[in-house]
Amino acid sequence: MIRALLALLHLACLSAGLAGCHVPEPRPQPDGPRSTVRFDERIAWENHGSGDEALVFVHGWACDRSVWAKQMESLAPWRRIAIDLPGHGESDKSRIAYDVDVMVEALLAVLDDAHVVRAVLVGHSNGGVTVRRFLELHPERVAGLVLVDAPLKPFFESPEQGRKFVAPLRGSGWRAWAAKFVDTLLAPMHSAEDRKHVRAVMLGTSQHVLLSSFEGTLDPALWGEQPIRVPLMLVLAQQPAWEGDYRAFAEKLAPGLRWEMLTGVSHFLMLDEPGRFDELMRSFLIEGAPFARH
Repeated sequence: MIRALLALLHLACLSAGLAGCHVPEPRPQPDGPRSTVRFDERIAWENHGSGDEALVFVHGWACDRSVWAKQMESLAPWRRIAIDLPGHGESDKSRIAYDVDVMVEALLAVLDDAHVVRAVLVGHSNGGVTVRRFLELHPERVAGLVLVDAPLKPFFESPEQGRKFVAPLRGSGWRAWAAKFVDTLLAPMHSAEDRKHVRAVMLGTSQHVLLSSFEGTLDPALWGEQPIRVPLMLVLAQQPAWEGDYRAFAEKLAPGLRWEMLTGVSHFLMLDEPGRFDELMRSFLIEGAPFARH
């Protein structure tokens, strides 16, 4: 049962998109938290380092940028940016539909505001859906992708099946359902402190955002089989969802992708094994040289 829920959960963390292209001129950026406003929505983000290329970290369903805190500290000298997607963390929480294209639009606004010309986008769980959609809409802004326990194809056979799964979030008992779901996800986490923090963040997300952002990932248009033509690394927690023909499917989309499977970790593997995860990131950035591919 736990494995089945974990497989379904990989459809659970936000994103969005915007057509058009604007490549800003680079400029120095001071470290620390900041926000940007676009289409009446305030988007909170955090910056460390400077330069016109950056690692940009995108959280998943019901989370916020704090899940990347360890990487924001450790992955110097690369510039690091972490974003609170709309409806999450310190970003605005308007009563809007939190579909993936809204999340992509927010991500583009942050890149423009930060004067980032090209980014390696790091997406966790449903944040991987966001960054892949961003690549589809804005390929000139993407140097590479890192998908962290994030899916390249849906785990539900149909949008209707997905909506049925998440239907309890519509009712009065949504808090109990969400708590059970989150606890199933977090049970294997190594650190009790990390588990407590992530649980508080996820269960502090509003009912509307939980439901709307989950349903936003069910759009079949997000799950095409377009080739991924930038350097790609998958970092996955070992579980049945990634077994069978999944690797062959991924390699069909992105020949030459880097595939890394970690054992004994939770869905939040970057928190469970930050040293190992950071080692993989450095190797990908140095050996794969995504920023060198102009």
